[in-house]
Amino acid sequence: MDDVLPELKAEVEKYETHTQEHREALQRLVVAQRQVRNTPEGYWVAAAGPEAAGHGLVGSTPLDQVRAAAVLSDGTSRLVLEYEMATWSEVFATLRAGGPGKLIDTVRQVEATDPTGRRWPRYKSGDDATVAFCRW
Repeated sequence: MDDVLPELKAEVEKYETHTQEHREALQRLVVAQRQVRNTPEGYWVAAAGPEAAGHGLVGSTPLDQVRAAAVLSDGTSRLVLEYEMATWSEVFATLRAGGPGKLIDTVRQVEATDPTGRRWPRYKSGDDATVAFCRW
């Protein structure tokens, strides 16, 4: 979305969450997103249509080099990617020690330090957070 709707995204991020200006800017962004989501000119979201799976980024690693795997929603991965409050190694250490619940609690604790979205501009105070973790 950063590459497709940068001006609208920037407009949303300049306001504190929970303000009228933020809500109005977010509504304009959502309308624009619906026009470009799952199109060649836009970006692909699997939840919006199964055909998006054909546009996903894929890779592989030999199984003997993998000891654990995690699938995280963007609401959870932002701990590393946006907030930069943990590394991937720390995320896996948290998952091993406390499971997905502990990792989600950590995300919520970090978000609570910025309830109006000034340090980390975002669409809402806390996004949905989901984790699937397996190890062998």
